[in-house]
Amino acid sequence: MHTYQWPTYPPADYHQYGPDAAIAVTMKYSRLGFLLGLFTPVLVVDGQPVPAHWRQPIVTPVVSGQHHVHAHVPYLLPRRIGRADLVVTAVPGQTVELEYRAPLVVFMRGALGAGPQKYPGLALSIVLMVFTLLLALCSIGGTLAMNRYAAVSLGTLPSDSARPIPELPGLPPSAPALPNLPEPEAEQPARRLTGATFEAGDETLTMRFQDWPFTFRTPPTWDCLGARTDLPDATAYICTDGGKRLAVMLRACAAPCGAAQMKTLTGNWFRAGEKPRRFDATTKYLEASNRSRYQLVMSHFFAEDRGDQPQWQVALDATAPAKDRADVQKIVNDILSRTS
Repeated sequence: MHTYQWPTYPPADYHQYGPDAAIAVTMKYSRLGFLLGLFTPVLVVDGQPVPAHWRQPIVTPVVSGQHHVHAHVPYLLPRRIGRADLVVTAVPGQTVELEYRAPLVVFMRGALGAGPQKYPGLALSIVLMVFTLLLALCSIGGTLAMNRYAAVSLGTLPSDSARPIPELPGLPPSAPALPNLPEPEAEQPARRLTGATFEAGDETLTMRFQDWPFTFRTPPTWDCLGARTDLPDATAYICTDGGKRLAVMLRACAAPCGAAQMKTLTGNWFRAGEKPRRFDATTKYLEASNRSRYQLVMSHFFAEDRGDQPQWQVALDATAPAKDRADVQKIVNDILSRTS
């Protein structure tokens, strides 16, 4: 292993005359580089290690004349940072006062000399911190934006326009989700649009929104917030659970709610260029997925009483990681069952 040899300056008759001067070195690190406080700094005078520490002056007796002072901080990678070397002249009866400041950037040298010294790399460190903060804010903003806006379509679905639920202004005056509500006495038979449905014994949370003519179930970890939609006379909610998301919208279909009117309202929900599939006379849907994401979109018309002409449109846009598609399929199928 290579050992660095520091030059030595004391005269040959050092032991004869004895020290008549001193060198005092105060070693500091910036609070921005607080991790350096975990390491003991190294101070070497004329090739001889001197017990060192941070903040307080380290006084070394020397004979008058020239002396070599070296300082650095042991680190992980690289093994040494902030190397600094200085040759000073000691005058009899006086103390040479020096200050060492460790750098804020590991590849820079330290500062050693008469105090006060400046921390090497301070400006660069501040720039890097500001840049990191901006990245963090952009990341947070991107996450919030993903939660606020409809997910971009997957697979072959067009992505040039968003489904019209653009904002989440907050919860409506009434609480939207009431857990453990009793199920309706005459539960409709389960209908399956696609994929999984809730099974007996599944733990669920029942969502009930003010003035909505139906309730629906979600897995117990889901939560819903009121949303604002650009569609006229419509109310909307966004339900989420981590990376899983469901936008649900309800609006009246004015009588007579016939095929032409249902076609118009359905067209308002699907994006331009999308070609939904027909499930039945009142229901159209679109399903797409790739290796990472899954999306299920539905428009459905229903009446409060079975056999009546449709009075309402309920529309959904659900997205989830591909491995969690069953969760959103269960919710969509439950809404279809309860509005059929």
